[in-house]
Amino acid sequence: MHSIMDRLLITVLLCLYTSFKIAENQIIPPPCTEIGAFEIYDGTCKNYYICVDDGVNLTPVILSCASSAIFDPLQGRCVLESIETCQQTTTMASSTTAAPLCPKYGRFPILDVNCKRYYLCYWGGQSFTILDNLSCPNALIFNPMKEKCVSPSQYICPGITT
Repeated sequence: MHSIMDRLLITVLLCLYTSFKIAENQIIPPPCTEIGAFEIYDGTCKNYYICVDDGVNLTPVILSCASSAIFDPLQGRCVLESIETCQQTTTMASSTTAAPLCPKYGRFPILDVNCKRYYLCYWGGQSFTILDNLSCPNALIFNPMKEKCVSPSQYICPGITT
């Protein structure tokens, strides 16, 4: 049985869904494991997805911020681009270096002592495509178990010693 707060959250998220333009370059988000708003790492900082509870499952809904805004993963919402700067970097894998393995959809770590770098594998229509050399913004670090950037308090980077 869902509480009134759960239903209110679903209503608010659905209102947000209808308020923003759906992302044009569809990247299939990972399966939802929790309700919330999450960044899509495509180098634009504009696309994101929300996970909503439809009463049976958690369902991802892909959205895009307005032209003058970018998605702030710390706030979980679109903010004016003049207030925040896009921290995503996107460099496609070079053909002269060995490309990372891309066996399935997901985000995978790039060996990095600071746990900030990773790459994204997504379905490009005919095969998996690699978006390489991505980096977590600000003070966030990459958690390979959750396949997303998280606060250092949520994941201990094995490369960092205290």
